[in-house]
Amino acid sequence: MRTSKPSLLASRVIVFRSGGLGDVLLTLPLLKEVENLFEEVMVCVPSKYHFLIKEFSSKPILFDLDQGEEKLQKLASSSQVISFWNDPAWVKEWKEKGATDVHIFNPRPTGGCHFSQSLIERFRKPVVREELNQKWFTSRAESSNNGLQNLWIHPGSGGGDKNLPLSEFLHLAESWLEKKPQSEVFFSFGEADFDLQKEFSKLTFSKNSQIKTKLFSSLSDFFFSLRNHEGAFAGNDTGPSHLAGMLGIETHVWFRSTSSIVWAPLGPSVRIYQADSVPSKIL
Repeated sequence: MRTSKPSLLASRVIVFRSGGLGDVLLTLPLLKEVENLFEEVMVCVPSKYHFLIKEFSSKPILFDLDQGEEKLQKLASSSQVISFWNDPAWVKEWKEKGATDVHIFNPRPTGGCHFSQSLIERFRKPVVREELNQKWFTSRAESSNNGLQNLWIHPGSGGGDKNLPLSEFLHLAESWLEKKPQSEVFFSFGEADFDLQKEFSKLTFSKNSQIKTKLFSSLSDFFFSLRNHEGAFAGNDTGPSHLAGMLGIETHVWFRSTSSIVWAPLGPSVRIYQADSVPSKIL
């Protein structure tokens, strides 16, 4: 592991990041790396992620992805640019504005090493995979539930091909309550999980007083509730699973259609399973 601060590459770097929650979270290790390499770090992401970047680090200057590019182009001179848009015309435009280099990353690799590792290795080598298995956000308060462990289940992902059947997570909830009868199980659903949530709400099982559905008005509401969660988390390859892992929560994640080698959540207490692993027989 590096013990000394590297030489600065340039005075400024401008990072453009679109995509979903998981995409942004897996880019944070790169953001930490460039903070050591550049005097000034500017990050252009959708505004709903601004609070998340601020929770991660106070150094970046934030811009809204939908409105900030024109302002940032005025600062292109002597800047380096990082983006996930492989558009030759866009790259040419930034270089004509004075950018010294434009680094383009593949936003959807299907093989190779872990995604976050591949980003960092464009700026330094080598990266030990274990370096990434750390807590990336400030810890929640000390537990006050006398050792009682609840379970948070997020059964969706925004992509049906990535989801375990809902029945698997229902069996997990039943098994959890049998083993820990004083605990509670929380289910949460994302914006794209309307049909899944509707299916869940029709089940008699969901009326159990120990089963609760968590509803959130915003991503920040979700983040702070999850940070205060006392217990374990279970889900598919999805943004909330990445968030749970990076918060240091005991996180259990099932992969069906994507590579866990490339896309596994980061964190000190993440456990990865393939689709043929039965949740209720593991937890």
